[in-house]
Amino acid sequence: MITPLSGVAVSGAFLVTLALVVGGSLAEPQRRERSLRLPNETYPLFYQLHISSDIHKGTLLFSGNATIDVAIRQSTNEIVLHAKNLSDIQITVRQLTDVGSEIVDDLTHTLHHAGAFLIIHPRENYAAFEEGQQYRLEILYTATMTSRPAGLYYMDYRDEETNRTSYVAATQSEPTYARLIFPCYDEPGFKSNISIRITHGSSHSAISNMPVKEILSHGELKTTLFHTTPPISTYLVAFVISDFESISETYRGVTQSIYTPPIYKKKGHHALKNAVRTVAAFEDYFGISYPLPKLDHVALKRNYGAAMENWGLITYKDSNLLMNGSTDQRHPIWDKITQNHEIAHQWFGNLVSPEWWTYTWMNEGFATYFGYVITDLLYPEYEIMDVFISQEADSAFSYNSFFDVRPMTYYVEGDKDIMKVFDIISYKRAACVIKMFHNAFRQKLFVRGISHFLEKYHYSVANELNLFDALQTEIQEDEYLSQKSWASRIRDIMLSWTHSEWMPILMVTRNYENNTITFRQRSVHSKDELWWIPINFATSQSPGFEDTQAEIFMPPQSQYSVALEDLNIHLSGRDWLMVNKQETGFYLVHYDTDNLMAIARQLQANHSVIHRINRAGLFRDLKPLIEHNEIEQVAVVFEILKYLEFEEDMLTWYQVADSIECLTRNLFGTSSQNLFNEFVRRLVSPIFRRVYVEQSLNTSLDASNGILQMACSADLPECLDYTRRVAKEYIINKINLTTESEYFATYDTVMCMGARYLSDRDFHTVIDMLQEADRESVYYDDLIYALRCTQSHRHLNYYLEVLLGENSTHLILTEPEDMMYLLYVYKSNLASRPIIWQYIERNYRRLCRSPNFLEHFKQLAGFVPRHQRMQFVRLRQTIANHIKSEGLYPSQSLIESDSPLVGKKVKISEDFQDKFEQQIHNWLLDEIPQLSGKSDALLAASLSAANGSSRPEGMLKEATRVLRSALQIVDMYR
Repeated sequence: MITPLSGVAVSGAFLVTLALVVGGSLAEPQRRERSLRLPNETYPLFYQLHISSDIHKGTLLFSGNATIDVAIRQSTNEIVLHAKNLSDIQITVRQLTDVGSEIVDDLTHTLHHAGAFLIIHPRENYAAFEEGQQYRLEILYTATMTSRPAGLYYMDYRDEETNRTSYVAATQSEPTYARLIFPCYDEPGFKSNISIRITHGSSHSAISNMPVKEILSHGELKTTLFHTTPPISTYLVAFVISDFESISETYRGVTQSIYTPPIYKKKGHHALKNAVRTVAAFEDYFGISYPLPKLDHVALKRNYGAAMENWGLITYKDSNLLMNGSTDQRHPIWDKITQNHEIAHQWFGNLVSPEWWTYTWMNEGFATYFGYVITDLLYPEYEIMDVFISQEADSAFSYNSFFDVRPMTYYVEGDKDIMKVFDIISYKRAACVIKMFHNAFRQKLFVRGISHFLEKYHYSVANELNLFDALQTEIQEDEYLSQKSWASRIRDIMLSWTHSEWMPILMVTRNYENNTITFRQRSVHSKDELWWIPINFATSQSPGFEDTQAEIFMPPQSQYSVALEDLNIHLSGRDWLMVNKQETGFYLVHYDTDNLMAIARQLQANHSVIHRINRAGLFRDLKPLIEHNEIEQVAVVFEILKYLEFEEDMLTWYQVADSIECLTRNLFGTSSQNLFNEFVRRLVSPIFRRVYVEQSLNTSLDASNGILQMACSADLPECLDYTRRVAKEYIINKINLTTESEYFATYDTVMCMGARYLSDRDFHTVIDMLQEADRESVYYDDLIYALRCTQSHRHLNYYLEVLLGENSTHLILTEPEDMMYLLYVYKSNLASRPIIWQYIERNYRRLCRSPNFLEHFKQLAGFVPRHQRMQFVRLRQTIANHIKSEGLYPSQSLIESDSPLVGKKVKISEDFQDKFEQQIHNWLLDEIPQLSGKSDALLAASLSAANGSSRPEGMLKEATRVLRSALQIVDMYR
């Protein structure tokens, strides 16, 4: 047998060897600026790949033999492939003929490093490769594995019992890493059959995309041969060399296996059961069988991201495959959501691949959405589509998190740009758009269209127009939908979403005199974009929230009016109307005030009439209006909030948390603060008790954390008592929070709220624990971050001196970190702001030594309110004089006192107070006739009991004083 290191199998073959091209000693033909895309003159017909590795010995060098049959589509003077970080390259080229093959002996090759190209070309420039010809390239090379999950990489596993280290090799080819493993046409549009064989140590086994065909033993080594793949893109090529063990199950002719290190073998049963059920569910849902005879799932120590969908061989970060419902996940079956996303890729991306990374969303969006859909079908008890809303849709709706805004369909070329399209837009936004049309076009019809698309382009590549045309065909054949005015415009409809950068806000305004509705659309960022928007209706007369099919499409125009009669809707002036049933549409909805008030009346009378997802969506839609002061009448917001004391739906509470937090922030230090906290306590108290006291509701981590945050921020006594007790058990008794069954929220929220109102004794106890703790431990960090939340000005002063004071003997932050941490505390704790400005005034000489002082001071200046501008001007001048006298920052300047950035970050809050604070105060006075002293007494009693004080009357007095100080003091630098 001939291995890759033993040379060429055919005698007399012409070899050109080049370890590395330096200084352009071998020039490529017609030296020119090259595209980063492969030319289309040649195409791979078939690969034979042989990799030899001694990873079982810990040897990172591996060798390869890539034999590629190539067709010439158009006469050319070069064959261009990808190759990166491959050494000792030797190439043999044969022209294939009807009677055999003929060696081509006047060729050389060049490495083009910018494009990672391996260019095979004649020594003299001419069209050596003629249209219609076929060639066989045999390329020998060596390369080195790295620890980074890119190409062929390695991991080491230490067995403490045997004191033995074993080594494992695995691949990560997506998106452009196959070229690190073997020379290839490393673009998704170049599909080809691949035959793989791996030579490895006899102590290890090898798995790849296809089942094992044969294993040949030769001494301490063996070679595993695999069956040939169907046409496959190089980014899906995969193999693993390991000493892992597996468990397997065969169902409907597909054998699925879970591969793990031997010690984790028993943990794979849940994942195996889920995989078998999920593959069958996808087959049934789309009517297309899984096309390979096997599907392996491998748990790895390191993986690129959570998992990689290689065809027939999915690799996972081990914690994402073997969690088995562990309580420290975002959701009890998050591991199954991850696994089912990768299984969805076996159809979306693997069976049909994108022509180019322009259409990455066609892979990731479909896998994300239908991964959830199938998981929901298999595990309905977990309400998985709620998780989709909170984990996927919320990110997509939060347009402020789109740092690099782009359309879903977006052309890229370079490696770095290709990596960037694997982002929130391709995964989450695309999933939301797919969900919208899954519902708008009717679910069964949409699935039929997708199935026909997969059938037509299986083992091939496609673009978005191929997809849209498949949907168009299905809609035109539907007796009902084909009659719609928009039925022939599917391309236009879909392109308005895949080629737009932002998303629409749909403003719904009822004309109560002539019974019409006017729809207006605009981009969330006022960009000149318009969409075809699917709209459906629920009304007080006909709720019908279950039917989510589009009743009309608003055309891509800024305004569109329609009569209620034409929509077959009958409403009186006090009736409510809602659009976007079950929030399936990917857009925000704003209603006129009268309609919002009608919705509020319904919520207060019987909130269950309105679908729970629409109740949650109502708060999502209101959130940007509240944040940007765009509410017409703030009273309607409070009328809608009013019903929440009867709300038990966790998705709704998850959505309302941000709005409550925004109102809390805007009302801090105003005359309405106490009243608003009383109002919030009334709303949140019942749900808090059910979640944290009675534990009668199963909740997601995010929703329960929001409830905890709202309750404690409003000083609900039960919440403060709960968080103090749990935090105290962790701080004093070192009880790990994640093992406590009652622990529903994150470390940070519980610790922060637990430290909100500490007595002097408990505060100094925590400080003592901090000083004694290991400074490299998580426990140490937890204490530092918890104490930042104290509402006591005296404690904040002491805390800052302990951490940052110049004479501190337990300094934990370096000078560059000082200002950064001050900024963090400043942003996260409103009560800290006057204390921090005082601290800066006392310590600016030392703080100015921080290399980032000017930038952090500028950020702090953004929070200076207008009524404290003169104090800021004086402090800024003092600091400027010091900087000048010390010769600091000669090439930079301190922010000017009259800079428009000063106070910019609190302007929205100030405008909110100017516009709404008096209205809110009046509404709250009417809603809460008198602010009873009972709340303060209950809170103080709670604090005293939690502190375990031996002098309850002293603790009661202290707790009440601290609370009133925190609630009543006007924030000096808000």
